[in-house]
Amino acid sequence: MARQQDTLNQVVNRVNDFNRRIRDLEEKIRNMNARVNTLDDSLLDKTQSLSNDLQDLEDEIEEVRDRIANMEVDIKEINREKRKFVSEQQLDEMENFMKLMNPLNSNFVTQNQLEDELDGRETVSKKEVEKMIDRKIKSKQSESKTGLE
Repeated sequence: MARQQDTLNQVVNRVNDFNRRIRDLEEKIRNMNARVNTLDDSLLDKTQSLSNDLQDLEDEIEEVRDRIANMEVDIKEINREKRKFVSEQQLDEMENFMKLMNPLNSNFVTQNQLEDELDGRETVSKKEVEKMIDRKIKSKQSESKTGLE
């Protein structure tokens, strides 16, 4: 009987030990399930956050593309408008012409003075008049060039 009692005690001890081990394993499984659920929730949150960030980036890229397209249109418009302006060379030519024709710096002749001068001469050929005009223009141009320097 004592032997049966010892055997029975050993069986009870083993069953108790197995029960304790099973409870420990069940606790570990519950803990792992909780961790997996937490990781799963965290992964879903991160995935959603990344998806939102990606959408925001795509929206910003689209906005930048639109702005670049608008800038290209504006640049083309500016270039079209720029063609309407005079060039620096044309401006310089106009300035030189205005200096040449400036009554304060030029010696123009009145009609009466010209008639008196022509009356005083016998006849003046067309070539002589052209030469006089050319000399006058060249002298004014050289004066304006030296004045610029």
